[in-house]
Amino acid sequence: MGAWGIKALESDEGLDLVAAIEDLLPRDTLDLGELMARFGEDDFLYDGTVLALAELYIEFLENGSLNYDHEEEERALTQVRVFTADRAALGALLKHLNVIWIDIEGDCEGDLAELWRESSSWDEWRVHVQQLIAKLEARLAKEQ
Repeated sequence: MGAWGIKALESDEGLDLVAAIEDLLPRDTLDLGELMARFGEDDFLYDGTVLALAELYIEFLENGSLNYDHEEEERALTQVRVFTADRAALGALLKHLNVIWIDIEGDCEGDLAELWRESSSWDEWRVHVQQLIAKLEARLAKEQ
């Protein structure tokens, strides 16, 4: 699976997303809606990417920064000072996370849920996805 933890950012695909975002730098602001649109256009917005974007956004909310260095300082996510997200972007991200959750609670027909169901970290991963959903729901409620 190319993962060393339960987070999407603890996987090869998660690091691919970080590298793709770094290609957009240097700039000190990221926008969730812009990232979703950019990667959705390239068919890059699959389940792992949705989880990774949620993890990045929540990490920024909780810590005020993103702790991802890069060899070239002007490409490091550590330089991001603002991570914006409007209600539409938060809603779209939450909607996709809920689709993943329905798959988790159902037959696990999606590739990602099927892979995790076969792992020894299935229960921890489920809790992680549930926590992402709860944190985004709380943020969306706060935005009203």
